Amino acid sequence: MKIKLFILVGLFSLQGVLAQEIIVDSVQVKQEKLILEQKAEKAEKERINTEQKQTKANEKAEKERAKAEKERIKAEKERVKADQKAVKAKEKAEKEQKKALKDAQKAQKKAEKELMKKQKAIDQRAKAQKNIYKAKDKVAKHKKSLEKDQEKYGNLKRKGKLTERDELKWREKILKKESKALELQLDLEKTESKLRKLD
Repeated sequence: MKIKLFILVGLFSLQGVLAQEIIVDSVQVKQEKLILEQKAEKAEKERINTEQKQTKANEKAEKERAKAEKERIKAEKERVKADQKAVKAKEKAEKEQKKALKDAQKAQKKAEKELMKKQKAIDQRAKAQKNIYKAKDKVAKHKKSLEKDQEKYGNLKRKGKLTERDELKWREKILKKESKALELQLDLEKTESKLRKLD
């Protein structure tokens, strides 16, 4: 539009200049006027063409910018999705690691408990075995002592050196030792029973 104004202003200026000159042939003026109008139309067409090209170029650039923005947003979404996936995988791995650690600790505690139980059983077995040896030793000593007393009593009785009172004392002593021997034998059997239960 501005170009048209400039052209019209230019034409009026030109006409004013030409009006001061010697009158020129009206046909020549018409031809010049026609040429000027054609040039103006050509310039207007070129301007419109240029504007259309510029508009198309702008639209194309806008489309490309929108496409690039879309791709950038898509890439950003994929990156966020990948980050979330990685975070979830990391959390899952940490959770599994914690669970495995907990399970391992639990298994270790169980193993320690089992070991303590076995150690306790071994200690109880060793103690029971020791008690059996002690009880057997006591029974053996007591039997020897009992046999010795019975032999002494038998010898004294055969020789006739015992009074009724002495004989009663010897018999009482032997009965006590036999009773004690029975008690020791019962203790030995109880200890052996405990040992069998530990097996």
